[in-house]
Amino acid sequence: MTKSKDPNWARLGFSEPPDFHEAGKDIGIVIIDKITPHPTIRHLGNRIQVVTVHDDYSITCRDIANEAPEQNHDGDGEHGLMTVLALSHLPFVVDGQIHTGISPAAQLIVLDHGAFKTGEGKRLSAGISWIMQKRQEWNIRIILSTGWHALDHLILLRSTNENSTVQALASAVQAGILVVCSNGNTRTINMLPPYEYLAVGGYHDRGFADRQKHSVFPDEPYGRNADGHFRPDVLAPRVYLTLPFCESHEEGGEVSYYWGTSGTAALVTGVAAYLLSKYPSLDANMLRYALTNYGDPIHGYENPAPRINVHKVESAIEAGLTIHDPGKKLPSLNAKDPSVALHSQDEMEKAVALSKLVRNQLCSRELLWEYLNDHSPVIRKIAVSTLEKPLNEQEREAFWERLKKESEGGVRGLLASGLLQDIRENEASKWIPWSRDINWSVRWCVSEYLAKFPESHPQLEMTHDPDSIISKAAPLIQWLKERQS
Repeated sequence: MTKSKDPNWARLGFSEPPDFHEAGKDIGIVIIDKITPHPTIRHLGNRIQVVTVHDDYSITCRDIANEAPEQNHDGDGEHGLMTVLALSHLPFVVDGQIHTGISPAAQLIVLDHGAFKTGEGKRLSAGISWIMQKRQEWNIRIILSTGWHALDHLILLRSTNENSTVQALASAVQAGILVVCSNGNTRTINMLPPYEYLAVGGYHDRGFADRQKHSVFPDEPYGRNADGHFRPDVLAPRVYLTLPFCESHEEGGEVSYYWGTSGTAALVTGVAAYLLSKYPSLDANMLRYALTNYGDPIHGYENPAPRINVHKVESAIEAGLTIHDPGKKLPSLNAKDPSVALHSQDEMEKAVALSKLVRNQLCSRELLWEYLNDHSPVIRKIAVSTLEKPLNEQEREAFWERLKKESEGGVRGLLASGLLQDIRENEASKWIPWSRDINWSVRWCVSEYLAKFPESHPQLEMTHDPDSIISKAAPLIQWLKERQS
C-alpha cells in the first residue's frame, strides 16, 4: 500500500499546521491566473474576488466563492483553483495527518487578464493599475505570477525589462510589493525570471517532510538569466502537492495533486503571507533576505538556491534579522553590438547577441549548425530552436545523431521536438528508448509520436514523478524488445 504524502506545511519546514484563522490574516495576495468556481472554495466567502480585464479593457470584479461550478470547462481555470487551494483550503485529515492551506486567512484577488493572447501586456497593466487603486483596502503585499513569461519566446533571450509582465508589474515592485514567480518546469527553456522577482524553483521531496529523502529534481532549470543574474532564489517541493480533490475531469477522490513550479511558487507565496501577517515589521526586502539566507541548500548541487525552511526563517526573524548585504544585486549585463558580443567569453552576452541576430534573420542555417557544437547548452538551445526541424533526410539523421550524443536534457528536448515535426511510423525503434529520458519535453515528444499510431503502437503514460519514469516506460521497452526479437 502506498504511504500517504506528508502535508505541504510540514514539507516546508513548519513546526505545526498554520492557524486556519490567523495565518496570512489581512494580507492581500494578487494571483495572476484564471480560476473556475468550485465547492472547495465556498468557505472563502468575500475573501476571494476575481478581477477580469476584458478585451476592450473594461474591468469587472465579482465574488466567486458561491458560484456554481462551470459545466464542461475542460480544466480551464483549474490551475488557478489549485493555486487558491494551496494557499487557503479547509483543513482535512488523511491517515491521521492534518492538511491545511499555507495562508488560509489571507485576502485573495485572482486577476484574469486573458493571458497568452495578443494584447495581454496592456490588459495586465490595466488590471494591475486598477488593483493598485485598491491597494490599501485589500492590503496588497504579494503578487503571484506563475506564467510571467507571457508570450515571449522561451529560448531566444533579451533583457527581462522588455518582457510585458515585467513592464506591467514595475509600478507594484517599486511600491514595495513582493512579486513571487515560478522559475520554470523544464531545462528546455532558456528564459529565466528577473532579479526583482522572488523566483521559486523545485526539488524532489517524494511527498515527504524528511529532508534525508530529498534530492534534486533532474529536469530543474537554473542558471543566469538574460541580465546575467542567477535564478532561482529558493526551492520548494514540486511533486505530490496535496490538495482537497478538485479535478473536474476525473471521478471524485480524496485528494488532488498539484505539480510543477506553479505549485512551488504558490506554496512560497503562502509562506510569505504567513510571515508578513505574523511579523508586521517585515517588508519585502527583509522577507526575501530571510527566505534566501535561512534555508537548506542541497549539498553537492550546482544550484545554490536553498530549500524553504519556515522554522529556520522564523528563528532568524525572532533573533533580530539584519540584512548584511543590501547591495547583493550584481550589475546587469551591458548591451553590446551583437557582432562583438557574439565572440564574448560570457555565455549570456553571447546568447543575447545570437538571439538578436536570429530575431533579425541575420543568422544563416549553416552558422546555426556550427553553434550546435558550442560548449554552452544555452547557445545550443538557441541553435536547435531556430533550426526548428530537419529539412531533409540528411538533416534528420543528423538530428537523431545529435540527440544520441547530447548530454544536456533541455537541448535533447528541442532536438526531439524538431524530429516530431515530420514523423515516420517506421521510427518506433528510435523513439521508444527515449521514453526513459529525464527531460519532460523528450518524453512528451515520445508520447505524441506514439499517439499518432494508437492502433499499432503502445502508448506512454506521462508522469511528473521522476521515480516513476522507468516504470512508465517499461511496457514500451518490453514491446520493442518483443517486436525486434
